[in-house]
Amino acid sequence: MKRAYLYILSAFVIAFCFAGTGDFLIAENFYLKKGDKLNMKLFSGPQQAGQELYQSPKSRQAEFALYDGSKKIPLTASLSDTAIAVNNFEMANSGLALLQCTQTATQEVDRYDLAQYLEQEGLTASGQTVKDMNTDMVTETRHSFYKTLVSVEKPSGGNYDKLLGDELEIILKSNPYKMNYGDDVTAVLYQKGKPLAGATLMVYVKTPKGSVYPEKLTTNDEGIVFFKLSREGIYLIRNLQVTVDKNDEVQSWWASYSFAFSSANDLPNSYKEFGFGRYH
Repeated sequence: MKRAYLYILSAFVIAFCFAGTGDFLIAENFYLKKGDKLNMKLFSGPQQAGQELYQSPKSRQAEFALYDGSKKIPLTASLSDTAIAVNNFEMANSGLALLQCTQTATQEVDRYDLAQYLEQEGLTASGQTVKDMNTDMVTETRHSFYKTLVSVEKPSGGNYDKLLGDELEIILKSNPYKMNYGDDVTAVLYQKGKPLAGATLMVYVKTPKGSVYPEKLTTNDEGIVFFKLSREGIYLIRNLQVTVDKNDEVQSWWASYSFAFSSANDLPNSYKEFGFGRYH
């Protein structure tokens, strides 16, 4: 049985911020045993180069849940200056467990800064529409839907493909914890319960050495993308959708899905070995 311990926590923020992933939900340990304590955090970091003037809406509230087999277990979060976290939840059952976080936040943002951000995200038409608004400040509401998949003792169960009914949602059609190096992962993007065609999905891989590899994919007519497990580490899939209203309001929807992959029997399990020596 594959076994690896990936301790990420705040070091993961630094690895992903320059890749422009936005906010994301990460488990401290993706491979657990029965009785282990689950820790996970919702991080909010700065934007990528060129996006410094835009800051995403912030909220001190988020809803967390754990899907363990057929059970949905609400989780209580704690707050800090840099993250919202769930700490020390004991994992009682073996198999795959799916962690969910939903969050909504609203802010007033400079029209030009938001337009520039959207253009850098590849949403050129939306960015131009924001630029053409007859106002200096725009109301932005962000709806975020995050998932993280962990394995407890053995990679059994079907939580990897569970549809939760979020407005924007990513699922996997194959169990990544049963896959081998070079296998294809199938991911599906849903909007309001229906597959979303022609959408951009970004896949980021953070390796044990600290490198981040992005890949830009487009969903087919069935909302599907395929990518290979080409590297060991943490995989993060994400999508952004935006609508611009006539009354100077912008609605954005973020969905992300993260999991770990290791083809070996163990991986480095300290910040130092992951390339973040000062956090060790």
